[in-house]
Parts: sequence; C-alpha cells; structure tokens
Amino acid sequence: MNQDSGGECAKGPGAPWQNYKLVADPTIRRVPQKVYRYDGVHFSVPDAGFPAIRDVRDPRQRRIWTKHRDISLPVPKFKFDEYYVGSVPLKEVTFARLNDNVKEAFLAEMCRKFGDIEEIEILYNPKTRKHLGLAKVVFTSTRGAKETVKNLHNTSVMGNVIHALLDIK
Repeated sequence: MNQDSGGECAKGPGAPWQNYKLVADPTIRRVPQKVYRYDGVHFSVPDAGFPAIRDVRDPRQRRIWTKHRDISLPVPKFKFDEYYVGSVPLKEVTFARLNDNVKEAFLAEMCRKFGDIEEIEILYNPKTRKHLGLAKVVFTSTRGAKETVKNLHNTSVMGNVIHALLDIK
C-alpha cells in the first residue's frame, strides 16, 4: 500500500494516513487491482469510480424505543484480608473494660448516636461463656467510628470507665 500513489493528496508527502479501507478487491469483484480509501476521502487509484465520504456518521442503528432507566445497583462490600493493598478504612471500634451486664442491644443503642452500625460482637470465654469485658463494633463509615472513640473513650458506663479505640485489624 503506497500512500502516495494516485488520488488527490491534501496532506503533505510525508504525512501518514490515519485510516484506510479496502474498497475493491480483485478476488471478490471484477476489478483490475485493489482500491484503498484513505481517511474516507483519498483513493489509492486515481478516478476509482467510488464516491468519497464527506459526512462521517455512526453506522449502528439507533433504537428509538430504548429508554434510559435509572438502575439502582448494590454497592459492593470489599473484604480486607492479608492480600488487601492500601490503607484499611478505620471502621471498627474495640471496647475494653465493659461491665458484665453490657449486652448487644445496650451497646447498639449507645453507639447508634454516632453512625450506622454494621456488626456488633461481644466476646465471651469459649469454655465458661463468661463476659470478657471486650466488644467489637463495626460501623458503615469511618466518621461514625471516629466520633464514637472521641465521645466514648474514658467515659463511665454502668459504673466502669470504658476504653474505646479504633482497631486497624
């Protein structure tokens, strides 16, 4: 394919062609040689007999009947395991020195003021099922976790001064 052979040349002799298309092929049609169209206007053979394309448009059919619908897709929840790369979002708060009477409902009510809660877990001894005074609360946002630590750290709950800290797993 010689870009300078034949046709009108609007570009300079050294300017490369950007797009080309084989318009006529001797193996498919009865034409003496292959005819290429460059950039939609220039042909490899002078007076090729094919019209130049002046108005370039999208060849796909437009479907008038399709309507754009708003789709509500669920936001994925990512797992932060040992293969995670990047900074882990600080959404988990660990409570220590809790009273034995603190249950999940009470802890949820205490933390709900600061943000939406995703998970609550109070830790018990696996053999005796005795309250260990530790709890884990996972928030949906980092803001809720930070506000909880800011407002509940070193406060008295049911007679015990509790410790709240952000857990980075």
